[in-house]
Amino acid sequence: MEKEYHILSLSGGKDSTALAFFMKENMPEIFEKLELVFSDTECDLPETYDYLNKIEIFLGKKIRIIRAEKNFEHLIQIYKNLPAPHRRWCTVEMKTKPFSKYLHSLNAAAVKNLYVGIRADEAHRAKPEDYQGNNIKQLYPFIEYSINKQDVEEILKKSGIGLPAYYSWSGRSGCYFCFYQPKISWLRLYEKHPDLFKKAMEYEIDDGVNKIGWNMDMLLRELILPQNIEKIKTSYLKNSSKKQNKKDCHCNLIQCYSDHLSR
Repeated sequence: MEKEYHILSLSGGKDSTALAFFMKENMPEIFEKLELVFSDTECDLPETYDYLNKIEIFLGKKIRIIRAEKNFEHLIQIYKNLPAPHRRWCTVEMKTKPFSKYLHSLNAAAVKNLYVGIRADEAHRAKPEDYQGNNIKQLYPFIEYSINKQDVEEILKKSGIGLPAYYSWSGRSGCYFCFYQPKISWLRLYEKHPDLFKKAMEYEIDDGVNKIGWNMDMLLRELILPQNIEKIKTSYLKNSSKKQNKKDCHCNLIQCYSDHLSR
């Protein structure tokens, strides 16, 4: 009988980490054979690497680190442009391709069970076609067991590892220069890791004719001008207040309806 592989791709975020702890608790026979794999872009936040070390300690399992043959510095010289939502070559080159290459380096005749940390409340994101061929089978335990965002946070709390430290100031895992992060996250990067902010700023292009930056409408050197910092923070606080008011209003409506039914 051919060997069967069990692989979980860790991102350094809460969902894939919670899945590892969930499998240890609820699928011990598979967890024993489970391999944890992290595709290292070498551009992740310092907090991510600290969290990965904690994961190894808490789970008592070594994480396999894989990297692209060419680092970001090399790739940006090849593409001659910054990655962006409409040209996500960074994800393809530094995450997808290395991981796919690793999967295809394994015994071709063996089944590769790939466990993905997509939750039940985001089941629409499941894409079984991402890694096709070579006996690769994608599995979604959180969808199967109806695990949602709140459950994930409870798993991490119960395990003792908690959330990654970057969640105290950033809403997502990934590279420090991620173009998906909002302006407020860029400001927080500037405050928390000024060296990384400066590095991201140096990648931007402004030759007097072309302006190519991580944000659509503002270069990073413009973003940290005092007047822009004030605008961004004011806008963020205003939007946060609106969201909280909507949440409070929704909760009040539910309570009002509940009181009405109890009369």
